[in-house]
Amino acid sequence: MVSEIKLDNKEMLKIWEKGKQQFISGHRTCSGCFIPTIVRTVLGCVPEGYDPVVSIATGCLEVTSTIWPHSSFDCSCIHSAFENCASTLAGVETAYKVKLKKGEIKGSYKFIAFAGDGGCYSEDTNILTARGFISVKDMTLKDKFWSINPKNNRLELVKVQKIHKYKYSGKLIRAKSKFIDFLVTPNHNVPIKLKNKWDFIKAEDLFTRYKTPFTRQFDWKGKNAEYFYLPAVKPKTGQKTYNKFLMSDWLSFLGWFISEGCLYHSDSGYLIRIYQSNRKNRKEILSLLQRMGLKPFECNRSVDFQSKQIYMYLEKNCGKKVYEKQIPKEILSLDKSQLIYIFNSLIKGDGSISKSKNRNCAKYIYSTVSKKLKDTFVELCLKLGFGCKVVYRKEIGKSLTSLKGKISYIYRIGISKKALNHMIYSKRILYEKQGNTQLGLESYNGFVYCPQLTKNHIVIIERNGIVSANGNSVDIGLQALSGTLERGHDILYVLYDNLNYSNTGAQRSGSTPLYASTTTTPAGEKSFGKSQQKKDIMKIVEAHNIPYCAQANPFYLDDFIYKIKKAFTYEGPKFLSVLMPCNYGWKFPQNKTLDVYRLATETNFWPLYEVEQGKYKINYNPKGRLPVDDFLKSNNLYSHLFKPKVKGELIKEIQKNVDNDFNYLKMMSKFSKTL
Repeated sequence: MVSEIKLDNKEMLKIWEKGKQQFISGHRTCSGCFIPTIVRTVLGCVPEGYDPVVSIATGCLEVTSTIWPHSSFDCSCIHSAFENCASTLAGVETAYKVKLKKGEIKGSYKFIAFAGDGGCYSEDTNILTARGFISVKDMTLKDKFWSINPKNNRLELVKVQKIHKYKYSGKLIRAKSKFIDFLVTPNHNVPIKLKNKWDFIKAEDLFTRYKTPFTRQFDWKGKNAEYFYLPAVKPKTGQKTYNKFLMSDWLSFLGWFISEGCLYHSDSGYLIRIYQSNRKNRKEILSLLQRMGLKPFECNRSVDFQSKQIYMYLEKNCGKKVYEKQIPKEILSLDKSQLIYIFNSLIKGDGSISKSKNRNCAKYIYSTVSKKLKDTFVELCLKLGFGCKVVYRKEIGKSLTSLKGKISYIYRIGISKKALNHMIYSKRILYEKQGNTQLGLESYNGFVYCPQLTKNHIVIIERNGIVSANGNSVDIGLQALSGTLERGHDILYVLYDNLNYSNTGAQRSGSTPLYASTTTTPAGEKSFGKSQQKKDIMKIVEAHNIPYCAQANPFYLDDFIYKIKKAFTYEGPKFLSVLMPCNYGWKFPQNKTLDVYRLATETNFWPLYEVEQGKYKINYNPKGRLPVDDFLKSNNLYSHLFKPKVKGELIKEIQKNVDNDFNYLKMMSKFSKTL
């Protein structure tokens, strides 16, 4: 016997007929797909006297169960975007409770979320990383992204877990104003600031709000250093060497050099020249260098001095030529109380300050032909809490276009020191032009992209020169699911796990196992498929201390029904992780679904167990456990591992991982019996 109960055929038939009344014929799932079986079994197990209320996420179930306005569901059902299925149903469940309490509706209800398949940016979006602004098309797993911690509003550099990329054809949400510009999928997470607290809404929800606040001011906590210690070099004969400078003086000097400085090396020495035609500014630079203990001399249009040690540092860290200039990364790690020194001298060098009658504060403009300097200057402004906008100019003059074609833009950066919250209005018309609203829909046919960060989930983007904060992906529904579990909503969440994003083309997901070949992690001469382990969603869910969660396989139908009925006996959040082999994505014959199902559990690749009130229990331990090879051979996710040139160690590694995972379950089950 697999589980604690054994159902006779009459009872199973009764459950099936009941479920079929709620999920009727007419769906368009692929031949051999078990999604209808899963849905009908769950709905058929709803306790007598209760009506099901269902939420389904965008995915295989959503697109195959409906052709608007028709649906295969014959019960209350709401469709939701990829990642907010749980939060959508949480809101529905709360609304039902309120209406029941007020007597506006009558009856008893069970709330069920079905989700399985896996928001993103248009490809003309740039995103701020440790290496500056890059196109979302050029993101890699090695990148670190500047993000905003929603707890304290601080900028932080965060690693990426996954890069989402998929083909999208349809309408995107466009938000555009003087300070905001993004083009995203309707289900994309958009961060907003309400009463000094961060919150997320879907991009499509912007249309239902009269106004939505976006914050443009962030905090930064860097390190404080009283002195800057200059790296030692072998000095020129008789030339003085320097150990350290007062940090405020060094930062002021760097600002002048990055904007106006040049380096000249000849037999006569290492010359550092800071051009400045304004006599008052020349005197300020001269006084600064003298205070630093250097030996400057004033010329007609510049201030010069010699030092091999300083020359070598500037060449390596700040750039020698005009299009190579940048602010050193070690400098940008300083606290904003010190960064203001380099900002002020940068503005004095290549910037301007103006204040019109209609403005509350002065407007700063900084210009450069260096992309590196543009990126690092924007990072500097964000860390100082300033808002900024970049204007690109392609026509830059004959003297610069001759520099090996490396310069194609002049970047003009507008800076506002008072970067306060900005409102997006759903119906406001901009610039007095009819139809030019802040929000709209745009047709799109191409790829969309988004990084999935390890935390925070608020990134810095730039589109059409406008720099702002926006959301990122957190895998399909994980963030909404976590919030629903933590808040204790009375919902049964059923995850039909097909180990990839089947509906959009069988791409890699966090659920994809090690060495599985997908369309985005294809096996080839230099790759053996996905290089990371499968995300253990059961451990993540169990960590929320919910009353019941279980892993199931519909091939073992009595065990599956037992777990559904057990889940419905509990108040609060419940979770079922159900295997759902996809013959389209896994590439196996349509009539072999049951074989794949059976082999997944008989090899312990997909063990059956439950966690009830924190206690683990294995529901099925195969007596004649089969080797994991049998399951791997049943589908084409792993066919590349059986080619002659592939080493057998990869299959041995999968077998070892399967054994370790099952041994962990046995240990936890044994420990749970002692509690």
